[in-house]
Amino acid sequence: MQVPQYLQKGDTVLLVAPARNVNEGDLRESEAWVIEQGWMLEVASNLFSVDNQFAGNDEQRASDLIWALSHPTAKAIFTARGGYGSVRTLAAMKKKLGDLDYWLQMQHPKWFVGFSDVTTIHLWLQKNNWVSIHGPVATQWSLQHESSEKNHRQLANALIGNPLLFELNETDVYKPAAFNGELIGGNLSLLYASLGTDLQPVTDDKVLLIEDLDEYLYHIDRMLMACKNAGLFNNIKALLVGSMIDMNDNSVPFGKTVKEMILEILDEANYPIVFDVPMGHDKQNYAVKLGAVCNFDNSTLTQ
Repeated sequence: MQVPQYLQKGDTVLLVAPARNVNEGDLRESEAWVIEQGWMLEVASNLFSVDNQFAGNDEQRASDLIWALSHPTAKAIFTARGGYGSVRTLAAMKKKLGDLDYWLQMQHPKWFVGFSDVTTIHLWLQKNNWVSIHGPVATQWSLQHESSEKNHRQLANALIGNPLLFELNETDVYKPAAFNGELIGGNLSLLYASLGTDLQPVTDDKVLLIEDLDEYLYHIDRMLMACKNAGLFNNIKALLVGSMIDMNDNSVPFGKTVKEMILEILDEANYPIVFDVPMGHDKQNYAVKLGAVCNFDNSTLTQ
């Protein structure tokens, strides 16, 4: 895997919106944080464009992502927010550039930061051996709470090359055992959407991360079953389950929590399953490097 250069003071970082639209007021706190780190911020030309729910039309978002990934000096790319749209952005890039994988291999790696809908872009980067960061999107800086400072500190540590350490409660580990492996994954809905496409990840001997938000419980069960049937859970080293919050149910209850679904569907798994990992849509959204090896021992996850 290609690890991008870690950041130093004075380096240039970029901000793009490959999915849902965003307004300038939502980004002031994140821009101030970038300046506090000593980095120089450049924003995409279509950052505040609006096309219904999207941050500009597909072609505009594609142009911005092409600009960012091919930028000659920048070392990191931040995403403004998730929502929906990254898969359309990649499709528009393909129309412009042809073979996207070949084009990406001609660019020098940069840290790509985000989560949720941009899991699609992470999967594309991992397919092409780029290490990237599953971490906060820029609009989250405006949501101040007790975990904000640590979220930001963890991301800064990831970007400058400091070790990442997560203390996890041993009671949240099913079949506890030490493990290590390359981390891959992200939002469950986007992993599910990748099945049968060229972005479906190869998970053999890897540590798989899943998280999600605002889904019906039976949708979660459907996605877990599909991922199982597609083999995503077959030969992994471990499963990390991030936040699974704001779930919905029908008037006739589904009858199982997300944890119960996972334990039932993976009842024959012989690897650890770590629940409540502080990554995803909840207040704790700690940065972690996708494509890099993570280690787990004595309830401590490190990278």
